[in-house]
Amino acid sequence: MAKSAKSKSKSKKENKVPFMIIASLLGFSILIPVVLLIFSTVFNDKATEEFTKSLYPVKYESYVEKSAREFDVDVCLIYGVIRTESNFNPDAVSNVGAIGLMQIMPETFSWLQNYRAGFQSDKLMDSDKLYNPKTNIEYGTFFLSYLLDRYDGDTSLAICAYNAGHGNVDSWIADGTIPDHDVTSEDIPFEETSNYLTRVTESMEMYRTLYFTDMDTDTSSVDTESLSDDESNDVSEDENAFGDEGFYGENENENEFDGNGEVYNDENVDINNYEVYNYDDGYYDAGDYDNDEVYY
Repeated sequence: MAKSAKSKSKSKKENKVPFMIIASLLGFSILIPVVLLIFSTVFNDKATEEFTKSLYPVKYESYVEKSAREFDVDVCLIYGVIRTESNFNPDAVSNVGAIGLMQIMPETFSWLQNYRAGFQSDKLMDSDKLYNPKTNIEYGTFFLSYLLDRYDGDTSLAICAYNAGHGNVDSWIADGTIPDHDVTSEDIPFEETSNYLTRVTESMEMYRTLYFTDMDTDTSSVDTESLSDDESNDVSEDENAFGDEGFYGENENENEFDGNGEVYNDENVDINNYEVYNYDDGYYDAGDYDNDEVYY
């Protein structure tokens, strides 16, 4: 009888071993999907973020941040305009002749140079300089700064004016078509400009979320001495002939352009009237554009 009891006890222990193995394997099999789920979630989030960043790239950082600081313009606004205008193609040319990353018209480039120099310069850079990323970003940001100043810092109005021309925006405000602040895309009478405001605003927010969540993007603190060799060469080669003076006071009785972009002197010319080259109607005649078509 004692021998039989001992045999039974040994048999129970032997039975426990495979049970413990099975239980362990079962527990491990349950744990594997949980671990895989955690890893897949982490890596999927990472992959999603990387994919999203590929749609909203950050390029020409030194130029963007230098111009943002110099002209006190939100970095996200600059990136939003570049992405919407050219999708970061420095060689982009629209069907109406707007050039480069921020799609600047040659006539506008000439006016911006003169305005920045206080209408005292006798030498202007040729429009081919707009293919240079440094120059294009510098003057595109300078123009945004001008528009932000014109509309008391209202970003939405500045975006609309960048696309449709401040003459149109001024007239819309004057006749009550749009409010003089907090304008929305639904308020804009030009569908192309309405879509443009939506796209730039959405891009701004995506850049803020992806790259600048913890930064004050209104004022950049980039160290301009840390430019790469290539960027430094661009700066020295394409240095602004007018230095870093920034904005001059608006002079309403100085030079103006004729239809070919040539400068003539007339002390009675109001520089706010740019009809000689259709500046007041914006970068384009809205009739030349098909709604929702991208020009780059």
